[in-house]
Amino acid sequence: MDLSLDDLLNDLQEAQEKKSKTKLSERNVVELVNKLKNLGLLGDDLLYTTNGKEYVTTERVQAEVRAAVRAAGGRVPLVDLPGQLGLDLSHCERAADVVVSASSGTITIAQGELFSAAYFDSLAAEVDDGLQEAGVVAVGDLARRYGLTAEMIGGVLAERVGPIIRGQLEAGVIYTQAYLTRIKAQLRGALRGAVSPVSMPALSKELGIAGLASLSALVPSLVDELAAEGSIAGKLTSGGATWVPVSYVRSQQDAVRAFFQQNGYIGYDTVTRYGIPSARPFLAEHFPDGIALDSAYLSPAVVDQVEAAVEEALAAGGWCDITPHAPSILSAGDTAALLSRCQAVTGAVAATGGAAHVLAGTCVVAAAMLQAIQDKLLEEARQAADEAHKRQKKAGGGGDPAVSVKVVAAEGGGSSKKAAASAAADSDEEDWDMGGKKGKKGARGKKAKGGGGGKPAKSSGGKAAGAQDAEGSGAGAGVSVLSLASLARRVVQLHPDTDGAGTEGGLPVAIARELRPALVAEYERVLHAIFTAGAERRRRLRDAASSALDSAYERLLLYSHGAELFADDEAALPMLHRHLLRSVAAECVDALLRCLAVDSTAGIEEAEEGGQGGGQLSPLVDAAAGPLSAAQRAAIMKQLPPDVRPAISAAADKLSGSSLELFQTEFLAAVEAAGMRMRKLDKRSERALVFAQRKLWEVQAAAATDASTLLMLVLPLLIARQHGRVVSLPGRALSAAIDVLQGGQLPQEALQLLSDFHAAVVEQLKLQSGSGGGDEGASGEVEAKLAAMLPRVHDLAATGGEGGGGAEA
Repeated sequence: MDLSLDDLLNDLQEAQEKKSKTKLSERNVVELVNKLKNLGLLGDDLLYTTNGKEYVTTERVQAEVRAAVRAAGGRVPLVDLPGQLGLDLSHCERAADVVVSASSGTITIAQGELFSAAYFDSLAAEVDDGLQEAGVVAVGDLARRYGLTAEMIGGVLAERVGPIIRGQLEAGVIYTQAYLTRIKAQLRGALRGAVSPVSMPALSKELGIAGLASLSALVPSLVDELAAEGSIAGKLTSGGATWVPVSYVRSQQDAVRAFFQQNGYIGYDTVTRYGIPSARPFLAEHFPDGIALDSAYLSPAVVDQVEAAVEEALAAGGWCDITPHAPSILSAGDTAALLSRCQAVTGAVAATGGAAHVLAGTCVVAAAMLQAIQDKLLEEARQAADEAHKRQKKAGGGGDPAVSVKVVAAEGGGSSKKAAASAAADSDEEDWDMGGKKGKKGARGKKAKGGGGGKPAKSSGGKAAGAQDAEGSGAGAGVSVLSLASLARRVVQLHPDTDGAGTEGGLPVAIARELRPALVAEYERVLHAIFTAGAERRRRLRDAASSALDSAYERLLLYSHGAELFADDEAALPMLHRHLLRSVAAECVDALLRCLAVDSTAGIEEAEEGGQGGGQLSPLVDAAAGPLSAAQRAAIMKQLPPDVRPAISAAADKLSGSSLELFQTEFLAAVEAAGMRMRKLDKRSERALVFAQRKLWEVQAAAATDASTLLMLVLPLLIARQHGRVVSLPGRALSAAIDVLQGGQLPQEALQLLSDFHAAVVEQLKLQSGSGGGDEGASGEVEAKLAAMLPRVHDLAATGGEGGGGAEA
């Protein structure tokens, strides 16, 4: 088939003009298009319009997006595209992204809108027209006008400043050079006419640029330019917030100079009120010879004036308060610093012996004046010590002499009542350091502490008791004379012109505080000399009573241990216990009472010096005076502290009972209540004591000539040899003692000898008492019998049972 091109075109036109006999519905067309897409004959870029009547390609959509931007003048919101293109918003957004990426920057998308570069150029041209008319425009205002963010429009305009916008963009404000020149001229006029400091924020507000932060920030730099050009004279201060004209600075400096030259000083706050912020550097620069203190700046003439007054006072041996000679604005610290600058003061203070003293902060006192006052007050302190001693003597000597000293020494630092209570509480511990340490492991020290001299103040006195103790012991006189207030009043009496002088409590108080240590030391020395003899006597009495207590308690433990040998004898054991309670146990109670009486008995000093009542009180504290009577025990207990008295009384009551264990319990409780501690016996100590007691009995038995005496010695001696224990036997328990010796090392002959000897002694005693009913012949017969047995008993005491004595082991 050979057809030309024209023939083919004609055939095509005819075919197109012919009407098809078969037509497809819209549904068939959609299915056909989908089939073609599934077969891959059509691409995926084919989109279906929202009205359902058209298919469109992505290239067509992109072209229509470009056309929509041009038609809208270069700015179109994305939400308007679906209505114009008849497509879903997601298809429009994808097409817009492709258009923006392919536009090479001529079209941008931001804030949900499409912008063309031409739109921004026209916007910049419009802004330039307004700028040339107003001179300044804020980017924030433009953002609100055009509905854009300040950041976006600022970036767009920054790219077009120069080519399109004739101005400068700085910190969100666009302004012209002409506007800046106008502001500079206004600043020049305002600052050139200023005669006082000008607030730059207030000036910016008057110029109408306070709302433009960037232009307000330019004001300090413009002012600096004007100052550099010489158009205005002055400087910016406070970080550019204030303009200070030169004329104002000159006037203030002239005022400061005039004040300083006229008065010789000036306060830093005064300099600040004159408008000079850096007062210290300014004064140091303009007055290099001045003296810088904390509150003021002084002229050397002030120091010379003070030195002259001080030298005059020291030469006269008096005192001088420099306050009238120094500026009134000086603080106490500045006054002290001023004194340190005076060579007359520093030289006198540093001189050998101290020719002068600086007291009360502002006063210089000659050493000669202080010495004269001290000499008079020392004599009064001696008189006060003697008066304190007399008061104590008059009060019956109930208080510790050390309390007076301790109260006086402590009074200066606090309450006199607290000091008195504290001194009374611990006076028995120190006791003028004359007692020393007693006993092993502090046992004796605790006994001393338990004395009545300290316990009453601690347990029942409180503050009131402490004060009463101080007054009763004579401390009241010492406190009244040596207190700071009393000494200060005495200084005023001696030198009335010192009243009210100085600071920090006044010159009289300062002088009193300076002299008081020496006065208190002299007071203590005199009291120490008065009471040393009594304190030494008291120490010896306490040591003797303590030693007697230890010895009695050791013997009580030894005899109570020995009494256990009679545990099986129901008749003898209670008899031994009653015997121990009325002998050794009573010695323990008496020794304990004497330990406490040394410190608590009223009138000890009178007793020691042979005064009134001394004859009655000496047995109460003398360990060698023998047992105490019931009345003497009651007299001591009456003076014991309330926390000690019940325990001592309970122990004393057990002496009339028959239970040794109950007594020991009550006695140890009494010892603990008194603040003491008794030492227990260990086996080694017990053996040593038993051996010593046995040797003593051997010596006594060898020297005994009386049969009854020998019997009372030989039976405990033999028990000690055989059982290694010591016993204290009443006469009615001798037969029980012989029974205890049964079954030991003694032969039966020796036991029989003891029984016969015991029977003969009992018979002799009966005859001597007249209850035996015999005549002189019977008495002679008994004596002959005893005389015959006496050598054999002596031999038994000397040699019997040596082989197996428990004490020897």
